[in-house]
Amino acid sequence: MVVPLRAAGCVPSGQSNTRPRQRPGSMSTTSSLCRHAWILLIGIVVADTSQAVPVSASEYWVAPDGDDRLDGTSRQTAWASPSRGQPTRTSEAVPRGTLKLPVYSTEGFLDSGRLRIGQHVVAYVSRTERSFVLAGPWPENVAVAARVYDADLLGGKSFAPGDVILLAGGVFTDRPLHFCQSGAADRPITYRPAPGHRPRLVSTRFDRSPVRHLGSRRSPTTTHVVLSGLDIRNAADGNHGAPGLDLIGMSRVLVADCRIHISGRDLNGDNNAIRLFQCDQITITGCRLHSRFANAVGAWNTTATRVDHCVIYECFHGISASGGAYVSHLDVDHCTFYASHRFGALGSESSGRVRLTNSIVAQMGSLRVPALSGHAGGDHNCLWHVAVAYGKGWNGATDGRPGAHDVGADPEFLSQDPSHPLFLKISTRSPLAKAAKDGGYLGAFKPVPTPPSPARPVIDVREFGARGDGKHDDAPAIQAAVRLAEQLGGGRVVVPATEAFYLLGSTIRIRGHHVTLTGPGARLKLKDAVGRIHLLHIGGDGATRSVAEHIEVSGFLMDGSYRSQPQQRAGGLPRCVWVEHAGHVVIRDVEIRDAWCGVSLATNTRDCLVENVTVTDWDHDAFGASGWGINGGCTDVRFLRCRAVNTPKCVKAWEIEEGAQRILLEDCVVENLGGTGTGFYVRHHGYRWPVLVDDVTFRRCSAEKINGDGFRIATAPGSQIRPWIRTRNIRLLDCRCVGRTTIAWGVENVLLRGGRFDGPVCLGFAAGTDPLEGNGSKGPVRSVTLQQTRVGQLLINSRVGNPTGKLGDTAYADYVPNIRLLKVRQDQPAKVVGKDAKIEIQAGPSR
Repeated sequence: MVVPLRAAGCVPSGQSNTRPRQRPGSMSTTSSLCRHAWILLIGIVVADTSQAVPVSASEYWVAPDGDDRLDGTSRQTAWASPSRGQPTRTSEAVPRGTLKLPVYSTEGFLDSGRLRIGQHVVAYVSRTERSFVLAGPWPENVAVAARVYDADLLGGKSFAPGDVILLAGGVFTDRPLHFCQSGAADRPITYRPAPGHRPRLVSTRFDRSPVRHLGSRRSPTTTHVVLSGLDIRNAADGNHGAPGLDLIGMSRVLVADCRIHISGRDLNGDNNAIRLFQCDQITITGCRLHSRFANAVGAWNTTATRVDHCVIYECFHGISASGGAYVSHLDVDHCTFYASHRFGALGSESSGRVRLTNSIVAQMGSLRVPALSGHAGGDHNCLWHVAVAYGKGWNGATDGRPGAHDVGADPEFLSQDPSHPLFLKISTRSPLAKAAKDGGYLGAFKPVPTPPSPARPVIDVREFGARGDGKHDDAPAIQAAVRLAEQLGGGRVVVPATEAFYLLGSTIRIRGHHVTLTGPGARLKLKDAVGRIHLLHIGGDGATRSVAEHIEVSGFLMDGSYRSQPQQRAGGLPRCVWVEHAGHVVIRDVEIRDAWCGVSLATNTRDCLVENVTVTDWDHDAFGASGWGINGGCTDVRFLRCRAVNTPKCVKAWEIEEGAQRILLEDCVVENLGGTGTGFYVRHHGYRWPVLVDDVTFRRCSAEKINGDGFRIATAPGSQIRPWIRTRNIRLLDCRCVGRTTIAWGVENVLLRGGRFDGPVCLGFAAGTDPLEGNGSKGPVRSVTLQQTRVGQLLINSRVGNPTGKLGDTAYADYVPNIRLLKVRQDQPAKVVGKDAKIEIQAGPSR
């Protein structure tokens, strides 16, 4: 016979089997449940196939404004605690006669009442977070992990198989769901949102999970539980933080359509989105998982477990199957891994079976940990924009090897905004729409038709009161016009040119999509003494909250009035144009002056174009592309025909920094810099994490009339020791530098081809130092090629290098510089210090 799936939420029938609400843009809850609920039914034996299986279930409610003293049978009588009705467990063995009962948790219990263990009932007069103070001695010895029930609720028991607990909308702050009651094979206990409601479980404590199974590896296994449609969050910082969803010692559990967002800083990486420890037959389907400092899913000794149709994004690491004695067996299918900003997508230390199929792995910026690695394997996957694709052990190969049908095509995501309904979905025209093993799609979502571009109505800022007379604050009017464009789903905001300028007393912010801000010939000027603020800020509220997309700014003259502002550093780091958490941004035909920084593209900025922009009279940087310590945090950026010229004093003109990848500068100019400013600077600050700057191309760029280096290509310059940081794949093609060039501190695969570098070119030293200094053994380059170029003089550090600054370090190996000089013309003879490098010289005229 066929066992009904009503209790798993697949068939709406009756009040206790209402279909869970599906949020806009979320994955199909019902289809995921139907697809995998059979996992919960494995092993069902029906003795009499001529009889229907009886189903007797109740429905209970929990609400943020509920009251645990009520019966919980309706919205009007809802409980306040999601743990209400669940038993707890003793946390240690308890001798007879005890007056204090230690337990895992007292969540869901009243402040006083009665407890039942087995046949014994004893009153308690108070409770702490993890114990009950009893009114009298407990009459017998109690084993560890014994279930403890509220004797005055649900007949002194707990939920029955098939019961459904509905969570009303709102936020349950520090009211976690703790549970350990089992359902039955055909009637799991189910937690899900009430129809039309959107509950959120939030913990403000780093060491407390919003949803936790009360168990350990030695406690009896809890089985047949469904957790559906839950929104779980924890943003608290602290070491050894708790997971968002903590499952220990469970079997036959379905986690469906949940959103888990863990953003607290945990240097130990314990606050996983989901932790699975000693679990069996777990299905995680249709979920969105994020953990900033840990894994989306961490598995230890977990078998017969499946993760499918999930989006795993902006995590420290995607899925990790730990090793040693903890053997795990995981099947991961039809998932999308996006932007693991420290390590990779899937790694397995376990000797068990871990398999990845039909999935998309995109934006994995780490050089230290490959996107896919360990005792695992897979096929029919797409890897796009990954620094290292396969690592040791993948698909059984010593150095890792791809699956026979893996592809490297652009997924062409329709949106990278997590608040957008098309987030990480692909179109029916994507090359991945038919790349799966069965001829279907790769990734978490079924392909959808490409939506038409929205209409962009023209919105004139003067209609909102903007004057452009240089006297009145026009920022509120311009901001109101931008807000209208955002509310309409897009718009073209026009700022007409005036004889004076538009005075701004606050930052203009663009948060939405499909907004154009244009003002050919119009001038925007910050008020004097308004403070160290940005003039224009483009971007959403965060990589896991919202990302602004398809923004264009053009035609303006922007005056940052920087030197008329308070100059204390605590006042902020103002940019004329600040772009963060944004994609598909175009900044074109703009002139910027009197700024601390001109145009800065920062964290989680992707697919951007800066074209025909000139910055003059700046103090720190004219242009920048920086992931701010996030691997792959600023990617696919083009600077075309931009100029940083004429400033009395600055730190540098261009900075390409930590986590920037796939950056192109073409026909860009740096000229006439006062002070000690550097022209084009590629480098890292001293971050703790293994950050990579990768794939940066300068084409026909020039630097002259500057006092610092024209080009400086570095990893972590100076005395800081950061051996895990790397700068690699830097190309200077047909460039011109009238001044010094530094290429040093362990950089890898740098190419200078064509062009002319009139000053000294230092390989492994800091240019301008006397005597030549490269900060010891961390100074030498790893690999540099000069091809058909002309240089004033080569100064080469030919000694063995080590990124720690200590030769013979046991953790980081020494390296020998590899330098190739192919048809290089030198105006003066080269100076070589040391004799260890591999130097290849190919004679012949340069171009």
